[in-house]
Parts: sequence; structure tokens; C-alpha cells
Amino acid sequence: MPGINSAWETVINQSDGRYLNSTELQAMQRYVQTFSVRSKTYELLREKSDSLVTQAMKKFMLIHPDIVQKHSQRCMYDMKMTICITALAILRDDQQFFKECLSLWLANILEAHQKNLPCLKAYCCLQEILKEQLPTAANQLVLPYIEIVLQALDKPAKLMATVQRGAVKV
Repeated sequence: MPGINSAWETVINQSDGRYLNSTELQAMQRYVQTFSVRSKTYELLREKSDSLVTQAMKKFMLIHPDIVQKHSQRCMYDMKMTICITALAILRDDQQFFKECLSLWLANILEAHQKNLPCLKAYCCLQEILKEQLPTAANQLVLPYIEIVLQALDKPAKLMATVQRGAVKV
């Protein structure tokens, strides 16, 4: 895993033999200026991950008790990993890192096991808990990543619904 922000890496790789211009430096300046709030959010997620996931699972159990009974350990593990990778992506200020590390894998594996729709509901429960439990500044950083997960989980279902209606010819 690269230790540098994806956008920085691209800019630095493209700057071979020249100085960075003002526009290219802005991303780095923004990173430095927002590091404090991103660092605090990272620490908050690290400290509260277990509690947040437990609360989300309790909420999800009201919707799908059968799935929670069968798959609670796996679901909790996946949600904790999602929060962990979200925290790392926030610390790095790098949505591309998040997408590469988690969202594409999560959507594909859950679609292969035909669990994307129940998991979409579980992550909606997690999103609700995050909104309730985290301060506004942290939510502003965390929720875009949860939205990426929700969109990734919802895409296969939308595609399959389109295929089943005959709108897409394969």
C-alpha cells in the first residue's frame, strides 16, 4: 500500500524535472490545513469502531434477524474493516485509496454471494448510527465514504433489475 495520497503521487510523478506550480501545491496545502480534523476523526473511529458496529447490527437485526443470526460475525468483521479503511482514507485524504482497497472488493464479493441487498440495508443502519454518534466535523469526513459503499452495493442490484426487465441485452 503506497504511503502517499493518490493525487499527490500523480502530481509528483508528473513533475519529474520541474517545480510544482501553485495549483499543484494547493492539494498539499489543503492536506496540511485539514490534518488536525482528519487526525481527530481517525482517532474517534479507532476508539468507537466496535461500539458503532454493535449499534448498527442491533438496528439491522430488527430488519433482518435471519441474516444477523447466520452471518453476524462476518458482517461485523466487514463493517469494522470498512470503518478502519475509512479512517485510513480520511487520514490520507484519499478516496481513490478507499475505492481501491474496499468498495470494489466489497461490492463484488457480496454480489457473488448474492448478499449485496441485505448488506446495503446493514450499511444504511451503520450510516444512521454514524450520523447519530459522531460530531458534525467527523460526519462531514466519514459520510462520503459510506456513500461510496452504499453506491457500490446498490449498483449490482440496479444493473440486475435492468437486465431482468429486458432493458439491457447481454
